[in-house]
Amino acid sequence: MAGDISAGLSNISSLSTADTMCIGVPAERRTHVLPLKVGQGVDGIRLDFEVKFPKERPKPPTPQKTVEKITQTSALSLVFAGPRRFPESVYFREVDCVGLTRFLSGYECAQIIDFAEGQGFSRQHRHNQLQLYWQDILDPCLCQGIWSVCGLGEFLGSVKIDGMVPCGLNDVVRIQKFMPGDLSGRHTDQPVRRKDGRVSKYSLRVFLNGMGEGSFEGGLSAFHASSRRHPVLFEPEVGLALLYPQGDGCAVQEETQVLRGCKYVLRADVLFCKPEDHHKYSC
Repeated sequence: MAGDISAGLSNISSLSTADTMCIGVPAERRTHVLPLKVGQGVDGIRLDFEVKFPKERPKPPTPQKTVEKITQTSALSLVFAGPRRFPESVYFREVDCVGLTRFLSGYECAQIIDFAEGQGFSRQHRHNQLQLYWQDILDPCLCQGIWSVCGLGEFLGSVKIDGMVPCGLNDVVRIQKFMPGDLSGRHTDQPVRRKDGRVSKYSLRVFLNGMGEGSFEGGLSAFHASSRRHPVLFEPEVGLALLYPQGDGCAVQEETQVLRGCKYVLRADVLFCKPEDHHKYSC
Protein backbone atom coordinates (compact mmCIF):
# COMPACT_ATOMS: atom_id res chain seq x y z
CA MET A 1 0.00 0.00 0.00
CA ALA A 2 1.57 3.31 -1.08
CA GLY A 3 2.09 6.08 1.41
CA ASP A 4 3.97 9.36 1.85
CA ILE A 5 6.77 8.70 4.36
CA SER A 6 8.88 11.79 3.67
CA ALA A 7 7.86 13.25 6.98
CA GLY A 8 9.14 10.18 8.75
CA LEU A 9 12.47 10.25 6.90
CA SER A 10 13.12 13.89 7.72
CA ASN A 11 13.45 12.92 11.37
CA ILE A 12 16.44 10.64 10.61
CA SER A 13 19.76 12.55 11.02
CA SER A 14 22.12 9.80 9.80
CA LEU A 15 22.03 6.41 8.17
CA SER A 16 24.19 3.44 8.93
CA THR A 17 25.62 1.45 6.01
CA ALA A 18 25.17 -1.75 7.92
CA ASP A 19 23.50 -4.66 6.29
CA THR A 20 20.14 -3.84 7.74
CA MET A 21 18.33 -0.75 8.90
CA CYS A 22 15.20 0.23 10.79
CA ILE A 23 13.29 3.41 10.23
CA GLY A 24 11.46 4.95 13.12
CA VAL A 25 7.96 5.97 12.17
CA PRO A 26 5.58 7.69 14.54
CA ALA A 27 3.63 5.17 16.61
CA GLU A 28 0.28 6.52 15.57
CA ARG A 29 0.99 5.50 11.97
CA ARG A 30 1.33 1.88 13.19
CA THR A 31 3.81 1.18 10.32
CA HIS A 32 5.70 -2.12 10.07
CA VAL A 33 9.22 -1.74 8.50
CA LEU A 34 10.88 -4.84 7.16
CA PRO A 35 14.76 -4.96 7.37
CA LEU A 36 16.23 -5.10 3.83
CA LYS A 37 19.80 -4.85 2.42
CA VAL A 38 21.37 -1.42 1.84
CA GLY A 39 23.39 -0.75 -1.32
CA GLN A 40 25.97 2.05 -1.81
CA GLY A 41 26.34 3.87 -5.15
CA VAL A 42 28.78 6.46 -6.45
CA ASP A 43 26.77 9.55 -5.76
CA GLY A 44 24.88 8.38 -2.76
CA ILE A 45 23.40 5.58 -0.84
CA ARG A 46 20.66 3.53 -2.42
CA LEU A 47 18.06 2.37 -0.01
CA ASP A 48 16.09 -0.72 -0.81
CA PHE A 49 13.27 -1.01 1.62
CA GLU A 50 9.61 -1.81 1.68
CA VAL A 51 7.07 -0.24 3.92
CA LYS A 52 3.92 -2.19 4.61
CA PHE A 53 0.95 -0.54 6.23
CA PRO A 54 -1.61 -2.63 8.02
CA LYS A 55 -4.85 -3.12 6.22
CA GLU A 56 -7.50 -0.68 7.25
CA ARG A 57 -10.07 -2.22 9.45
CA PRO A 58 -13.59 -1.79 8.14
CA LYS A 59 -15.47 0.92 9.96
CA PRO A 60 -18.33 -0.38 12.05
CA PRO A 61 -21.72 0.52 10.60
CA THR A 62 -23.27 3.67 11.96
CA PRO A 63 -25.97 2.62 14.38
CA GLN A 64 -29.41 3.58 13.20
CA LYS A 65 -31.43 5.77 15.48
CA THR A 66 -34.41 3.87 16.78
CA VAL A 67 -37.49 5.48 18.21
CA GLU A 68 -38.67 3.54 21.23
CA LYS A 69 -42.17 3.81 22.55
CA ILE A 70 -41.71 4.91 26.12
CA THR A 71 -44.48 4.39 28.60
CA GLN A 72 -44.51 7.52 30.69
CA THR A 73 -45.78 7.64 34.23
CA SER A 74 -46.99 10.34 36.57
CA ALA A 75 -48.32 10.56 40.09
CA LEU A 76 -51.89 10.14 38.88
CA SER A 77 -51.27 7.45 36.26
CA LEU A 78 -49.83 5.21 38.98
CA VAL A 79 -53.23 5.31 40.69
CA PHE A 80 -54.65 3.07 37.98
CA ALA A 81 -53.29 -0.39 38.73
CA GLY A 82 -54.43 -3.91 38.07
CA PRO A 83 -55.97 -5.54 34.99
CA ARG A 84 -58.14 -3.74 32.50
CA ARG A 85 -61.81 -3.67 33.37
CA PHE A 86 -65.00 -3.31 31.39
CA PRO A 87 -67.59 -0.99 32.97
CA GLU A 88 -71.27 -1.82 33.25
CA SER A 89 -73.45 0.58 31.29
CA VAL A 90 -77.01 1.91 31.39
CA TYR A 91 -78.39 3.86 28.43
CA PHE A 92 -80.80 6.77 28.94
CA ARG A 93 -82.33 7.14 25.50
CA GLU A 94 -84.30 10.36 26.05
CA VAL A 95 -81.16 12.38 26.74
CA ASP A 96 -78.73 10.18 24.75
CA CYS A 97 -76.54 9.59 27.80
CA VAL A 98 -74.74 6.46 28.98
CA GLY A 99 -74.15 5.84 32.67
CA LEU A 100 -71.06 3.78 33.55
CA THR A 101 -71.35 2.43 37.07
CA ARG A 102 -68.20 2.01 39.18
CA PHE A 103 -66.15 3.47 36.34
CA LEU A 104 -63.59 4.66 38.91
CA SER A 105 -62.98 2.98 42.25
CA GLY A 106 -63.32 4.80 45.54
CA TYR A 107 -59.55 4.70 45.96
CA GLU A 108 -58.95 6.22 42.51
CA CYS A 109 -61.46 9.00 43.17
CA ALA A 110 -59.90 9.82 46.54
CA GLN A 111 -56.41 9.99 45.05
CA ILE A 112 -57.54 12.36 42.30
CA ILE A 113 -59.25 14.62 44.85
CA ASP A 114 -56.14 14.68 47.06
CA PHE A 115 -53.94 15.52 44.07
CA ALA A 116 -56.24 18.35 42.95
CA GLU A 117 -56.44 19.81 46.44
CA GLY A 118 -52.66 19.73 46.66
CA GLN A 119 -52.38 21.71 43.43
CA GLY A 120 -55.01 24.29 44.36
CA PHE A 121 -58.14 25.56 42.58
CA SER A 122 -59.14 28.71 40.72
CA ARG A 123 -62.51 30.41 41.19
CA GLN A 124 -65.00 30.91 38.36
CA HIS A 125 -68.01 33.11 39.00
CA ARG A 126 -70.82 34.34 36.78
CA HIS A 127 -73.81 35.42 38.84
CA ASN A 128 -76.62 32.83 38.85
CA GLN A 129 -75.01 31.04 35.92
CA LEU A 130 -71.65 29.55 36.88
CA GLN A 131 -70.17 29.43 40.36
CA LEU A 132 -67.50 26.84 41.11
CA TYR A 133 -63.80 26.14 41.66
CA TRP A 134 -61.81 24.42 38.94
CA GLN A 135 -58.37 23.14 38.06
CA ASP A 136 -57.06 21.92 34.69
CA ILE A 137 -54.63 19.00 34.84
CA LEU A 138 -52.40 18.49 31.81
CA ASP A 139 -51.44 14.85 32.18
CA PRO A 140 -51.39 12.44 29.19
CA CYS A 141 -50.56 9.61 31.59
CA LEU A 142 -53.74 10.19 33.57
CA CYS A 143 -55.73 10.15 30.33
CA GLN A 144 -54.07 6.92 29.26
CA GLY A 145 -54.96 5.30 32.59
CA ILE A 146 -58.62 6.30 32.28
CA TRP A 147 -58.76 5.22 28.64
CA SER A 148 -56.95 1.89 28.94
CA VAL A 149 -57.28 0.57 32.49
CA CYS A 150 -60.82 1.78 33.17
CA GLY A 151 -62.05 0.30 29.90
CA LEU A 152 -63.33 3.41 28.15
CA GLY A 153 -61.34 2.68 24.99
CA GLU A 154 -62.70 -0.84 24.80
CA PHE A 155 -66.25 0.33 25.52
CA LEU A 156 -66.10 2.77 22.57
CA GLY A 157 -64.16 0.39 20.33
CA SER A 158 -66.95 -0.11 17.76
CA VAL A 159 -68.19 3.50 17.69
CA LYS A 160 -67.84 5.55 14.50
CA ILE A 161 -69.12 9.12 14.09
CA ASP A 162 -68.89 11.18 10.90
CA GLY A 163 -66.35 8.70 9.55
CA MET A 164 -64.11 9.15 12.61
CA VAL A 165 -63.17 6.70 15.36
CA PRO A 166 -62.37 7.27 19.08
CA CYS A 167 -58.65 7.52 19.86
CA GLY A 168 -58.30 8.68 23.46
CA LEU A 169 -58.90 11.58 25.81
CA ASN A 170 -57.81 15.16 25.38
CA ASP A 171 -54.69 15.78 27.47
CA VAL A 172 -56.41 18.45 29.57
CA VAL A 173 -58.67 17.05 32.30
CA ARG A 174 -60.71 19.46 34.42
CA ILE A 175 -61.52 18.89 38.09
CA GLN A 176 -64.53 20.88 39.33
CA LYS A 177 -65.19 21.64 42.97
CA PHE A 178 -68.64 22.83 44.11
CA MET A 179 -68.94 24.42 47.54
CA PRO A 180 -72.24 25.43 49.23
CA GLY A 181 -74.08 27.82 46.92
CA ASP A 182 -72.12 26.76 43.83
CA LEU A 183 -73.84 25.61 40.65
CA SER A 184 -73.50 25.33 36.89
CA GLY A 185 -76.41 26.79 34.91
CA ARG A 186 -77.98 25.40 31.76
CA HIS A 187 -75.51 24.82 28.98
CA THR A 188 -74.36 22.41 26.26
CA ASP A 189 -70.84 21.03 25.80
CA GLN A 190 -69.04 22.05 22.62
CA PRO A 191 -66.32 20.07 20.81
CA VAL A 192 -62.58 20.59 21.21
CA ARG A 193 -60.69 20.84 17.91
CA ARG A 194 -56.99 19.97 17.88
CA LYS A 195 -54.50 21.29 15.32
CA ASP A 196 -53.58 17.71 14.34
CA GLY A 197 -57.12 17.10 13.08
CA ARG A 198 -58.52 15.33 16.12
CA VAL A 199 -61.85 16.57 17.41
CA SER A 200 -63.89 15.65 20.49
CA LYS A 201 -67.32 14.10 20.01
CA TYR A 202 -68.24 13.02 23.56
CA SER A 203 -67.96 14.42 27.06
CA LEU A 204 -66.97 12.27 30.02
CA ARG A 205 -68.15 13.34 33.47
CA VAL A 206 -67.14 11.32 36.54
CA PHE A 207 -68.40 11.98 40.06
CA LEU A 208 -65.47 11.72 42.47
CA ASN A 209 -67.64 11.68 45.60
CA GLY A 210 -71.31 11.06 46.27
CA MET A 211 -74.35 12.10 48.24
CA GLY A 212 -74.68 8.65 49.78
CA GLU A 213 -71.47 9.10 51.80
CA GLY A 214 -72.76 12.33 53.31
CA SER A 215 -70.11 14.36 51.45
CA PHE A 216 -72.65 16.93 50.25
CA GLU A 217 -76.33 17.71 49.70
CA GLY A 218 -77.85 19.02 46.49
CA GLY A 219 -75.65 19.14 43.41
CA LEU A 220 -77.75 16.88 41.16
CA SER A 221 -76.91 16.59 37.45
CA ALA A 222 -79.98 17.51 35.40
CA PHE A 223 -80.39 16.71 31.69
CA HIS A 224 -83.28 18.41 29.88
CA ALA A 225 -85.09 16.72 27.00
CA SER A 226 -87.63 18.38 24.72
CA SER A 227 -89.85 15.30 25.03
CA ARG A 228 -90.06 15.58 28.82
CA ARG A 229 -91.63 18.12 31.09
CA HIS A 230 -89.13 17.43 33.85
CA PRO A 231 -85.39 16.81 33.48
CA VAL A 232 -83.65 13.49 33.90
CA LEU A 233 -81.81 13.71 37.24
CA PHE A 234 -78.60 11.87 38.09
CA GLU A 235 -77.70 11.55 41.75
CA PRO A 236 -73.90 11.64 42.11
CA GLU A 237 -72.28 8.51 43.49
CA VAL A 238 -68.60 7.66 43.81
CA GLY A 239 -67.08 6.57 40.51
CA LEU A 240 -70.24 6.97 38.39
CA ALA A 241 -69.44 8.25 34.89
CA LEU A 242 -71.75 9.92 32.38
CA LEU A 243 -70.89 9.75 28.68
CA TYR A 244 -72.86 11.95 26.27
CA PRO A 245 -72.46 13.67 22.86
CA GLN A 246 -71.20 17.20 22.34
CA GLY A 247 -72.29 19.94 19.95
CA ASP A 248 -75.68 19.80 18.28
CA GLY A 249 -76.45 16.40 19.80
CA CYS A 250 -75.79 17.51 23.37
CA ALA A 251 -78.77 17.74 25.70
CA VAL A 252 -79.15 20.94 27.70
CA GLN A 253 -77.83 20.23 31.18
CA GLU A 254 -77.04 21.84 34.51
CA GLU A 255 -75.53 21.12 37.92
CA THR A 256 -77.98 22.14 40.62
CA GLN A 257 -76.86 24.14 43.63
CA VAL A 258 -74.87 22.42 46.35
CA LEU A 259 -76.56 23.01 49.70
CA ARG A 260 -73.99 21.53 52.05
CA GLY A 261 -70.54 19.98 51.86
CA CYS A 262 -68.29 19.79 48.81
CA LYS A 263 -68.85 18.05 45.47
CA TYR A 264 -66.02 16.98 43.11
CA VAL A 265 -66.40 16.18 39.40
CA LEU A 266 -63.89 15.12 36.73
CA ARG A 267 -64.51 16.41 33.19
CA ALA A 268 -62.77 15.13 30.04
CA ASP A 269 -63.25 15.19 26.27
CA VAL A 270 -63.22 12.03 24.12
CA LEU A 271 -61.21 12.64 20.94
CA PHE A 272 -61.89 11.13 17.51
CA CYS A 273 -59.60 10.86 14.49
CA LYS A 274 -59.57 9.48 10.96
CA PRO A 275 -59.36 5.67 10.89
CA GLU A 276 -56.02 5.74 9.04
CA ASP A 277 -54.53 7.89 11.83
CA HIS A 278 -55.78 5.73 14.69
CA HIS A 279 -52.42 3.97 15.19
CA LYS A 280 -50.78 7.33 15.99
CA TYR A 281 -52.92 7.99 19.02
CA SER A 282 -54.23 4.67 20.30
CA CYS A 283 -53.00 3.66 23.78
